[in-house]
Amino acid sequence: MTDPDRAVTKTAETEVIMDYYRLQSILPHRSPLLMLDRVRLIIAEKRAIGLKNVTINEPHFMGHFPGNPVLPGVLILEAMVQTGGAAIRQFLDVQNEVAFLRTLDNIKFRKPVLPGDRLITDVTLERFRNGLVKFNATATVRDQQVCQAKFTVGLSANVPEHIPDTEFAPPLIMDNIPIQTAPITDINGIMNIIPHRYPFILVDSIYYEGKNRIVALKNVTGNESFFSGHFPKHPIMPGTLLVEAIAQAGAVFILGKPENKGKLAYFMAVDMARFRQPVRPGDQLLIDVRQTVARPRVGKAHGRIFVGPRLVAEARISFVLLDRSSPA
Repeated sequence: MTDPDRAVTKTAETEVIMDYYRLQSILPHRSPLLMLDRVRLIIAEKRAIGLKNVTINEPHFMGHFPGNPVLPGVLILEAMVQTGGAAIRQFLDVQNEVAFLRTLDNIKFRKPVLPGDRLITDVTLERFRNGLVKFNATATVRDQQVCQAKFTVGLSANVPEHIPDTEFAPPLIMDNIPIQTAPITDINGIMNIIPHRYPFILVDSIYYEGKNRIVALKNVTGNESFFSGHFPKHPIMPGTLLVEAIAQAGAVFILGKPENKGKLAYFMAVDMARFRQPVRPGDQLLIDVRQTVARPRVGKAHGRIFVGPRLVAEARISFVLLDRSSPA
């Protein structure tokens, strides 16, 4: 069997190419959430270029806009973050630290990525200070930019494989008051509004809907497929999927309006995403989304996610409404 430490192709003194086998030896991600096939490292520039072949055989296409397959924007972000993870291992010479996503900023989604496309992520390490690594990134298909982003990961050393839960079943809390009532919309009602399906639907029920606000629930369990692919030794829900949960709750709100029947909500931008505490199996997420801008085709919202009284994540998102027949 090939030694993974030798599964590195050097194309020049300042460049290294890592194949899929090598990536699995340095990244904690696995199928179905390993979003890279190869990485090219340019040492002198502290730059990493990732390659991801996109095919309809991938499981997320079953659940993300079935019949109109588009690579989820958050998985483009995941590919960028994983490219940054490969860069950390090479450029900072860290081996035992675990890298956790801390922030996402200035994200713009410019074009959809479809099956048959080859996604290229170009990530530059901008700064390393106090255990925080800052990156600037772009993603392209056929030399056309499809996404841009800035993100920060935090390095944690000596993370134990098992971190015991300190609470058994923290209650759902809305506006500082425990929720005692049943949801107003169940999963069947949600699936009548948004097109997402297994394994990429991240809202289970709706507890409140007002003029500019929706409050949704996501139950997190170890049976979900992303746990087998994201930090298998440290089961936490990917931060990118927390942003997706905010977006889906917002989509239930906007697409549930009669005037938007038959439309799809596409990500345009994400900003000021902050991941404050890990989300793990057994947690219930209360997703509180408030619409801040409402126009006929474009909207903006601020979403916050709570586990019990604790704020675990938040993000500002922008979206555009299009007919289901048009992915761009």
